[in-house]
Amino acid sequence: MFDDRLEALAALRDDGEAVVRRARQAARASGEPGSDSTGSMTVMLDDQGRVAVVTVASDWRSYLSDEQLGEAVIEAARDASMRRLTAWSEAYSEPAEPTPPPSRGDLPWELDSITSCPLTDGEREAALAALLTVVESIEQGLDEVSGKLRQTLRATHAGHSPHREVTVALTGGGDVTTVRFNRRWLRDAHEANLARQLTAAFRTAYEQVAAHGVQRLIADSPLGEAQRVMQDPFGFARRFGLAG
Repeated sequence: MFDDRLEALAALRDDGEAVVRRARQAARASGEPGSDSTGSMTVMLDDQGRVAVVTVASDWRSYLSDEQLGEAVIEAARDASMRRLTAWSEAYSEPAEPTPPPSRGDLPWELDSITSCPLTDGEREAALAALLTVVESIEQGLDEVSGKLRQTLRATHAGHSPHREVTVALTGGGDVTTVRFNRRWLRDAHEANLARQLTAAFRTAYEQVAAHGVQRLIADSPLGEAQRVMQDPFGFARRFGLAG
């Protein structure tokens, strides 16, 4: 029965690896930059879908008032996200890259090494107990994260440019909610400086999300601990005397 469970675990791992390879392949497909309806704002996202570069047209004042500028930035960011999602979907539907042969030290090799080792009855019982511990951590972590997820997603985190010329607010999930400007500074701001301060404000806002948002919620839960354990299967095995 234990061998059957190990085989099922190996099959699940292989399926998971295939999904991860396909997702990584799709993530390399960069979407086109997004823009607002007037073309005054252009936004480029990084590989994680965060606003990385903002470009401001030199004639933006011909199309937008100071009060409309923040909404234009949000519109451009959302457009970039939609373009990225489209590119990701198209790339994900393509055939997955072939599975590379496992090499010493990577996760598939370590799992194969552990599951192929001959185990005594006592070691099998210890391995099953260890796996159950991880499963329990995952279940506990899912309950904990689910209970706090809505509150975490609804929370807002503000980032500022160095002298607070620009303030960007993001949700715990990284969605842009508001973009505000120091009106006195904005009146004479050059478009290149405006773009720099916007980019800086987005960067600090994402730092706040990383410190307090969904990723931190998962990392601080038992689910995060389970993830770290399974990233090092040999370390996991050694903890329970299953590997030398």
